[in-house]
Amino acid sequence: MGILGACVQKEGPQPVVPIDETGAGNMTVPLAVVFQSGAEVKWSYDCSSTGGRGVFAVDVFKSDKTPDFKHPGVNEEGDQDAGTFHLPGPARYYLEITTTCAWKLRVVEVP
Repeated sequence: MGILGACVQKEGPQPVVPIDETGAGNMTVPLAVVFQSGAEVKWSYDCSSTGGRGVFAVDVFKSDKTPDFKHPGVNEEGDQDAGTFHLPGPARYYLEITTTCAWKLRVVEVP
C-alpha cells in the first residue's frame, strides 16, 4: 500500500434515501421503510410561481395513520423557505404535504 492508500479512511454505511420528491400542491408520502436510527426530513418550498406567498405544511402521522403530536413536522407561511426536522426510530411514518407552492422533500435515514 502506497502513502496515498494509507491516508484513505474507509467510509461507514451510507444513509438510505427512501424519499426524494419534488412537486406542487398537496401530497401524501408514505415512508415504506422502518427507520432503525431515525430520519432527517429536508424540505423546501417556493411560492414564486403562485403569486409569491403561500402556506407549506408537512404533517407527520404514525404507522397507524394517527397524528404524531410529538413530532409535528413543519408549518410555514411566506414566499419560500427551507429546513430540516428529525423523526426518531425505529418507526414507520406517513407525511402529508399541504401547500399551493412548489416543494422538495428528501428523507434520509440517520446512520
